[in-house]
Amino acid sequence: MKKRLYLFSFAYLLFYALEIVARQLPGLVHGRFSFAEGSHSLSERVQFAGDVLIYYLLALGVYLLLCWGHPRKQYLPLLLGVLLICTVSFFCSLFWVRLFEDAYVRMSRYFQLVVVPVSAQAAFAAIFYLIRHTQYKELQQVELQLQNRQTELSFLRSQINPHFLFNHLNNIYSLVYEQSALALPAISGLSELLRYMLYHSNEMVLLTTEISYLKKYVALQQLRFEYPSMIEITQNCSDETAQIPPFILIPFVENAFKHGQVSIKENWLKMEISNAPHRLDFSCINIIGANRKDLTGGMGLNNVKKRLDLLYPGFHWLEISDVGNLFVVKLQIQYDK
Repeated sequence: MKKRLYLFSFAYLLFYALEIVARQLPGLVHGRFSFAEGSHSLSERVQFAGDVLIYYLLALGVYLLLCWGHPRKQYLPLLLGVLLICTVSFFCSLFWVRLFEDAYVRMSRYFQLVVVPVSAQAAFAAIFYLIRHTQYKELQQVELQLQNRQTELSFLRSQINPHFLFNHLNNIYSLVYEQSALALPAISGLSELLRYMLYHSNEMVLLTTEISYLKKYVALQQLRFEYPSMIEITQNCSDETAQIPPFILIPFVENAFKHGQVSIKENWLKMEISNAPHRLDFSCINIIGANRKDLTGGMGLNNVKKRLDLLYPGFHWLEISDVGNLFVVKLQIQYDK
């Protein structure tokens, strides 16, 4: 509230200065300008300061009344309050003038001279309030959209973590059931990935950190097999300061392991990650497996599509397609936008 009052006071001083200049326009044409006619005695300066104070309090009163009544839709009390403030300001101004005038000040004449300035101060306060109110509503709408966006992102991220966790717990359960020597390394690898999920939950992480997480994920998946499958990962990242949202690449790789034809004889999964200034390029190509359930890859890919739409609206390009027996994912992100 204090900040709004400071802003109102500053705007009012500018408005009053412009009002003075407007009243002096006829004199400015002939090269004359004065705040008050005469010799600018001390009493005239005091009278001028009093007029400024009265009009300022008038405008401030109308502004505060609007701040109170308009949001609550108290229009009748608001109208009566504005009329009361203008009336009190008029008589205060009249009384102030009579203190400094030697001759009698006729009320009818004074009413004609003052009704316009009083109306101008009230109009200024109303216009200033409406401008500030409109700006506040627009800012409130933007903040609401940001809150909704953050809520939706948090919800989407919370979907990723349980989905990821359940898949790996099932894998580890199978290793333990088979009394495989790979069960302990699998548990250790899962703990490292969970640590990443817990301590890198910010909206953005380094691209190199996300790639490291992706490689650990691949290594953990490889423990499911007696012999490591054939996977090719090509990385060419020149900008080590680049940042992307966490868990944005892993759903594509997870989808490949879930629906791809894992092979130990040929490169059934190929990944390419590269970045240029302000851009990330990622591709994930895998051989389609016989156990593929749907064309879209399930919840993981739908999730990442929604996150990309929220985080990079108009600044990302995602293509998912089938080319022969290959499932192809190509993603490009303008991550500085």
